[in-house]
Amino acid sequence: MRNERWMVIGTDERLKILAKKLSNPERTVYYKNKTNWDHECNQLAIELEPDYIVLPIQPLKVEVPALMGIENAVIFCGKTNEKWKEILKENTVYYYLEDEEFIWQNALLTAEAFVARFYQTKEAISGKRFIVTGFGRVAKTLGHLLRSIGAEVIVAVRSEVQFNEAKAFRYKASYLADVGDIEADYFVNTIPAKWLDAKLNEKILIPIYDLASAPGCLQDGVEREFYELLPALPGKYFPKDAANILYNSIVGQLRRGKSC
Repeated sequence: MRNERWMVIGTDERLKILAKKLSNPERTVYYKNKTNWDHECNQLAIELEPDYIVLPIQPLKVEVPALMGIENAVIFCGKTNEKWKEILKENTVYYYLEDEEFIWQNALLTAEAFVARFYQTKEAISGKRFIVTGFGRVAKTLGHLLRSIGAEVIVAVRSEVQFNEAKAFRYKASYLADVGDIEADYFVNTIPAKWLDAKLNEKILIPIYDLASAPGCLQDGVEREFYELLPALPGKYFPKDAANILYNSIVGQLRRGKSC
């Protein structure tokens, strides 16, 4: 019986560490530091005939007419676009961004990594007022962490459900449409959508940190002086911990898949 054969692809440091963590006497693991699937990836897949392929959170750019050698591979990925959905329509695909354990653990690392990034400004969090948009997992963990350090947190949301949920957690809550009228020191976006239009942009004069995935919250054509997009923070600040979370998600999803 041949060893399991794995391909791990992506530039995030956590993926490089993941490849090492997956390696054992029963597995052959190849890691490629790439943001695209090119002829080199095709050649490796043809030669390796991988049983499993781990892709990064954001879909790789496809630079070949057709992906070769992946017909029998089980795929682990974060997000797919229409092109990748078509490519993988015959494959078994596991989305680690839909695994609740991964989502919550990654949210915790994202919140802590934001604090690490913020401290690089050489300003304290305690005593500051933060607007946090959204009330999903990242916003919940970030709000809790900021408040535990001594910050005041105002949660700005789009839905009535999240508005009342934030209030139930004893946050000051606002609707997103009114966020430009709130006085604060810093603004943190966690909503993965281009919601910030030119009108609201003129009213928000404080620095904006965007923790949502690229392309961030700015609508097309909107520009700011104090705006920083910070995707994939766990892999940048805590790659070993982030790799452990991804490893546990992959092993857990495989185990659950086999038990079914």
